[in-house]
Amino acid sequence: ARGALFWIAGSRGNYNARVKLHHNLLLQEAAFFDSTETGILLSRINNDVNKIGQVISFHINIVFRQLTQFVFGSFFLLKISPQMSLVAFTGIGFIAIISAIYGQFSRVLAEKVQDKFAEASAIAETSFRMSETIRAFNGINLETSKYEAGQGEALELEEVQAWAYGMHKFIADSVETLLHITVMYCCWSVGRLHPTLVDGKTLTSFLFYVKFVLESSNEVGNEWAKIQSAIGASSKIFELIGRVPRINDQDVVVVDKEEDDLTMNATSTATSTMKEVKEEEKKEKQQPIINMSNMTVTYGAMEAPALKNINLQIHEHDRVAIVGRSGSGKSSMLRTILRFYDPSSGSIELQGINLQDQTRKDISRKVVVVEQEPHLFPTTLMENVLYGLPYDENDVEQEEGMRVRVAEALELAGLPVTGDDKNDLGLELDTRVGEGGRTLSGGQRQRVAIARALIRSPDVLLLDEPTAALDSKSEKTVVDALQRVMQKGARSMVMVTHRLGVIRSVNVNKVIVLEKGEIAEVGHPEELLQNKDGLYSQLAREQGIVAESSSLSSEIMSSHSSATTTTTTTLVNGDVNGSVDGGGGRLEHDVEMKDIPTPLAQC
Repeated sequence: ARGALFWIAGSRGNYNARVKLHHNLLLQEAAFFDSTETGILLSRINNDVNKIGQVISFHINIVFRQLTQFVFGSFFLLKISPQMSLVAFTGIGFIAIISAIYGQFSRVLAEKVQDKFAEASAIAETSFRMSETIRAFNGINLETSKYEAGQGEALELEEVQAWAYGMHKFIADSVETLLHITVMYCCWSVGRLHPTLVDGKTLTSFLFYVKFVLESSNEVGNEWAKIQSAIGASSKIFELIGRVPRINDQDVVVVDKEEDDLTMNATSTATSTMKEVKEEEKKEKQQPIINMSNMTVTYGAMEAPALKNINLQIHEHDRVAIVGRSGSGKSSMLRTILRFYDPSSGSIELQGINLQDQTRKDISRKVVVVEQEPHLFPTTLMENVLYGLPYDENDVEQEEGMRVRVAEALELAGLPVTGDDKNDLGLELDTRVGEGGRTLSGGQRQRVAIARALIRSPDVLLLDEPTAALDSKSEKTVVDALQRVMQKGARSMVMVTHRLGVIRSVNVNKVIVLEKGEIAEVGHPEELLQNKDGLYSQLAREQGIVAESSSLSSEIMSSHSSATTTTTTTLVNGDVNGSVDGGGGRLEHDVEMKDIPTPLAQC
């Protein structure tokens, strides 16, 4: 029964440690994951946590049993002969010292072993995740050698552990044997010199209890050393469980929105006239939904800031595009809006409230992101879209109602799927998408990600290179979906893109041009095209969107302002559904002329 109870206790210890560790890891800031390999975290949550269960299930169980035997055995030894018991206790003290030294050494060594296992696990996780790349570049032998080297380092440390254990066991057993001989000799001497003081029965009992106590103390020493080893192996677990994220909600005062609204309405009714209320509503509408003031962002091991002195306002209904060369800080701006990173100086406000004064839940309800490479869960199409719902809504809403909402979101995103029947693409709501959504095409994954964002009805929709990895046909489908989204919803949109043709396709009304983390230009895209010396105009020329001459820029502006010209361009990667030769500036056209605005068709 005792063994079963300790086993259950160990299993519960593993369960609690894993759940707490998993939860706390998810609370960590983005910079933590930027600097920590996934394989190492997986090794911690799987291998290292097992050590905690082993300590509770086996080692503490054995220590408890052996300590009980030691206490009762010592009691009878002292009862029989306190003087001769001192000889046994002297040896026991020596064994305890040896076990303590070995336990400390084993603890340090076990921590190093687990670190090596974690590093090897990270190598394995990376090789599995990048298996296609490894095969394509014939890197199987290279990755195998990396993993073998990592395991080899762990093996060397384990061999040191084995030799240390052998030496400890040899010394402890030798001391125990020597004590047995010493006690037997003392008992024999006493019995021979003073036969009337100690009879044979008493001597036999004493020798039995000496053996009993010495074996118990030796086992306690062994188990103590194993406990120290397990503590060393699991030390990183307790560090991670106790790690406080640099970006957290602990200092945020959460205000009940309904109660706050009622209070404001009551005060407004009592103290304001209708004219004042209208002026207040007008003022609120003019307030920027996102406001960045002298914002500088530095994260990770970077010495130079990713963003420097950013001053920017984005209002409701704005369709904003963030452009610039690689490394200019485009994605960093999106991640700051999501509060993956906090500004190192300055501030960023969402709906008039500093982001640092808002909880994760508040931000995620207002802002959602569609990533460049959408991450889909290896579940059904429906479950992936439902992930966009706030947790409490997802939990209580009836299944049939959820299916309707998912179908509507998918249809709006350009991927119509009925509830029970497969569509033309062979998809239905219960279709499993595979790990990372690998059973879907790139365009389909992107549209699922858009549907997942739409089902939450956010105030701000963030798009991080939504068409970067798509071909022309898939890009047009995604762009059409974005147009429907922006026409139907009253939300704001912030899009990072290097494909300037997409900017005109989704009717962007403000472009922020970044260069080396700073804002180089801000304005309407057609206005920026007029400035032929500007960075935006330069990027456009590199992609073949605007010619070198200013006359063509004027024609584009004329085309943009004309009420009759409503066609859409798909000008990407320096071409018109084609490509630009970086060396000679060659422009290849592979598109019907009817899809190009008149001024561009003439070039």
